[in-house]
Amino acid sequence: MSEEEPLADLFSFADFARAARAKKTVPASSMPLNNQGKEEKNPFEVKESEKPNKSASRLRSRQEAAKNSQKSGEVTVKGTTGLLDFEVPQLAPKPVKPRVKGKRENVATALESEERLDLQVTGSDIRHWVKVSGEVLQAAQSALDAMDSQSELDSDTGANALLTWDKVTLTVAGLPPSADRDVSWVLEAIADAALAGASGMIGIVLSELFSAAANAVNSPGLNPVQLLKVLRSSGQCPTRCLLPAVERLDPPTLSGLIEEVNAELETQPEQMSIEDILSRAWMASQVALVEGAEENHGRPDARAAVLMLLVAAMLETYCQENQQDQGALATSLQMVRDMTPASHLALPTSSQIHSLVLTWRGEVDNSRFQRLRAELEQNGVYGAITGRADMLGIGPRMLLVRTRHPRRVIELLPEKSGMILTRPPLLTENASSSSSNLVSLDSSRAIRPIRPAVLAYASAPGLVGDLANLGATVVLSRRGTPREILPLITEMEQEVVQVLPCDQVSAAELANLVRPAKDQGIEIMVAPTQDDLQVLEVARACCQIVSSAIEIPDLIQLQRSRTFDALAIQRTWTVSLETPFDLLTSSVSPNDIQARILSRKGEDPEVIARIQNALSQGAPGIRIELISGGQNSETLVGVLSS
Repeated sequence: MSEEEPLADLFSFADFARAARAKKTVPASSMPLNNQGKEEKNPFEVKESEKPNKSASRLRSRQEAAKNSQKSGEVTVKGTTGLLDFEVPQLAPKPVKPRVKGKRENVATALESEERLDLQVTGSDIRHWVKVSGEVLQAAQSALDAMDSQSELDSDTGANALLTWDKVTLTVAGLPPSADRDVSWVLEAIADAALAGASGMIGIVLSELFSAAANAVNSPGLNPVQLLKVLRSSGQCPTRCLLPAVERLDPPTLSGLIEEVNAELETQPEQMSIEDILSRAWMASQVALVEGAEENHGRPDARAAVLMLLVAAMLETYCQENQQDQGALATSLQMVRDMTPASHLALPTSSQIHSLVLTWRGEVDNSRFQRLRAELEQNGVYGAITGRADMLGIGPRMLLVRTRHPRRVIELLPEKSGMILTRPPLLTENASSSSSNLVSLDSSRAIRPIRPAVLAYASAPGLVGDLANLGATVVLSRRGTPREILPLITEMEQEVVQVLPCDQVSAAELANLVRPAKDQGIEIMVAPTQDDLQVLEVARACCQIVSSAIEIPDLIQLQRSRTFDALAIQRTWTVSLETPFDLLTSSVSPNDIQARILSRKGEDPEVIARIQNALSQGAPGIRIELISGGQNSETLVGVLSS
C-alpha cells in the first residue's frame, strides 16, 4: 500500500493544478477539503455551474484575440503568478470602410458559389433590361424602318423588331417574382417568346440569339466570366439562322458586328468587370455598325442597328442599377437617326422586284430540318430559319424567306408543316390613285392612297404568289391546320379587314372571329367566297387602292359592293374525268370573255385538253388562262362574263 501513496498524491496535485488554472471565482481558502485533500462537493454547486461562466467567455475572447493578433503581426504579452493571469489589453481593430456600390473594380477570378450580388447579373436585371429595350426600340422604330427600306431583305425591321419585342415584354412581365433570382428562367422565357412572336427577318435573328443565350446559362446568376460566355454564344447565330443567299445579296454586317464584339471581349477576359464587358461590347457594336455601312456603300444594316441598341440598353440598365452616369441609349439613338438615309428614290424597292415572304411554323426533327434548309438553298431562296428543339430533336420551327416562286418553296415543306403565311410586297413609292374610283386625291398631305386590308385563303399553292402580288395577305389553307388568324388580323393595323375563305369549312370558322375582332375595334367582313377562283377574283377587286380619307362605314360599303360585283361576273365548276363535257360546253355563252382553268396536283393533260376544247366550242372567242394550281382537290374552271 505504501507504493500507492505517491500515485494518490500525484492525482491530488493534478486536480489542484487544474482547479488553479481554471481560475475559480471562489477563493481557495473558503473551499472545504476532505481528509484526502480533495474538494468537497457543494450540493448547490451543480446549479451554479449551469449559469453562464463569464470568465470562460472572456478566456475564449482572449484566445480569439490572440489568434487575430498573430495573424496581423501583433505580439501578445502574457504572464502568470500562480493562480492569477494578466495580459496586455489589445487595441480595437480599425473599422473596415464599406465598398461604395457601383464602384468599378477588376475581377481576377469569378467563383461559382457565394458570389457577391453586385458582381452578378440577376433575373431582376434581365427583366429591367427587357423593359428598357422595349422603350428604345419604340423610340427608334421609324428610323430603323427608313434604314431598312434600302434593303429587300426585310422591308420593315423597326416594326418587326417592336412586334417581336412586344411578345417578349408581355411574357417576361407575366413571370412570377421568384424569377428575379434566376437568370436562366428569364432567358428561357425570352427565347420561347421571341420564337412564338418572331416577325420579319429581325424576329428570326433575335429568336436565334436568345435561344443560344438560354442554352449557355446553367446558373441562377451571371458573374463576369459567365456573362462573357453568354455574349460569345452569339458567334454562330448568323451562320445557323441566315441562309447563305442572304450573305451574297447583302454584306454580312450583322455577322461582322457579332465578330467585332467577340474579338473585343477576348482582351483579358478574366480581368474585366461587368461594366468593362458591357462597355466594350457597346463600343465594338458601334464601330462595327459604322464600318459595315462604309463597306456597304453607305447602307447601314438595320438588324445590326437593332443589336447595337439592345447592347446599349444592357449598359444603360447596369448604370441605372448602380446610380452611374447614363447616356448609352441617347448616344445610340442619335447614331441610328444620323445614319438614316434622307431619300431612297434611287434604290430599287421590294415591290418592283415582286419578291414574297413566306412564314412557316411547324414541327420537324433535326434531320428533316437540315434537309429542308439544303433544298431551300439549292432553289435560290434567301431568308432566315430557326427553331428550338427539345432533347428528342422536336420543337417549333420558323422559316422566313424571300422568293419570286413561292409555290416552289411550299412544295418543299412537309404536308403537316402548320400555317403558311404569304405577305404581299410593299407598294411602290410612286403608286398613283388611278385605280381608285372612290375619292380623287388632292395635294393635302393628310390624304394618301392606301390599300385595304385583305386576308385571302387559298388551297392552291399556284395562286399564292398571284394573290400576294395583288396586295392580299395569303394563308395557304390545309386540312387540320390551326388557324390562328386573329393575331395576324391585328398586325395589319387597320380597322376594316376583308376575309376571303376558299371553302365552306373555312368560312364557318372565320365567321366565329367576327365578334372577338369587333371587341378589339376591328371590323371583319367574311365574303361569301367558296373556292380559289372566287377568292382570286374578289381579291382583284377588293385590293384596289382607296383614299385614307374614307370613313369606316363608307369603306365597308365599298368593299361589300366590290365583293358582290366580282362574284356576279364569275361562275365556277369542278371537273374531272367523270364530268360530262357536253354540259360544260352548254354552260358558256358568247357573252363570256374569259375562262380560267385551275389544274389540280398531277392532273392528266388529256383532261385539260378536253376542258379547253369544250370551252372553245361553247364560246369560240373566249380567252382561256391555264393556271397550275397544284391543289389536292379537283380541277376548277371559272368563266367570266362581260
